[in-house]
Amino acid sequence: MLTQTFAAFEILVVDDGSNDNTADVVRQSPDPRLQYYFKANGERGMARNYGLARAQGEYVLFLDSDDLLHPNHLATLHAAIQEQNYPNFIATKFDFKRNGQQSASDLAPVPAGRYGLEFFLKGNALACNICVRRRNPKLKLFEEDRAFAAVEDWMFMLENTQHDTVYLVDTVTLTMNDHDARSMRADNTALVRKLQLSLEWMLAHIVLTPLQCQLLSGRVYYLCAIHAYADGHRIEALRFARQALPSLSWPQKAMLIIRCVLGPQLISLLKQSA
Repeated sequence: MLTQTFAAFEILVVDDGSNDNTADVVRQSPDPRLQYYFKANGERGMARNYGLARAQGEYVLFLDSDDLLHPNHLATLHAAIQEQNYPNFIATKFDFKRNGQQSASDLAPVPAGRYGLEFFLKGNALACNICVRRRNPKLKLFEEDRAFAAVEDWMFMLENTQHDTVYLVDTVTLTMNDHDARSMRADNTALVRKLQLSLEWMLAHIVLTPLQCQLLSGRVYYLCAIHAYADGHRIEALRFARQALPSLSWPQKAMLIIRCVLGPQLISLLKQSA
């Protein structure tokens, strides 16, 4: 972060109740732009809101401890913010790094432009990669209930794009470290429960048409099916898949059913024999 080519920034390290040496590492840095805050563990939504409330800059972005900003990240955002007349939400693209290998994210083919609620009904392709204008009177904060941990970023984007948009910059300036302990991989069974809870929250907090409700529900059930399948719970995965099918394209339907019926072990064997 300290290697950014754009120098006018502050860093707020929000230590959400860790028991490692984060405080010692931060205090060893002489950079006055670096501030350290320790708080009792409250999960990501609360930590994001905590930092947002203490930030001084006009724009705030969020960086999880396992991700990496490229040196041009802030400079790219700063230029785009001015070009787009100071949007409330803006983001660049990111890629993944897993086992030393780089790979593109789902954002790779998406053109630059403004994206609203319809885009985020299909999922949160931005993950936590969002830059927020702090003095936005209509800004909805992150859900702080830890029952939604790992899903709060999606809920945040849906609630804030009901009447606004995100400008997407067509430049990769962030790498996410895709490891097995990442929140969307670590505990599939728990994530399925959180996704189901989040759907109830979304339908209660976001004004949607019947078709939008169907699209959102289908996406949540699709994700539930994938994560149930990953844990080998094939009957549960098929149940979620049936609920997701009405909102999927035919190729998506076929792929999801094949994966749920065969199971991860058999698919792995087929890949090895190919």
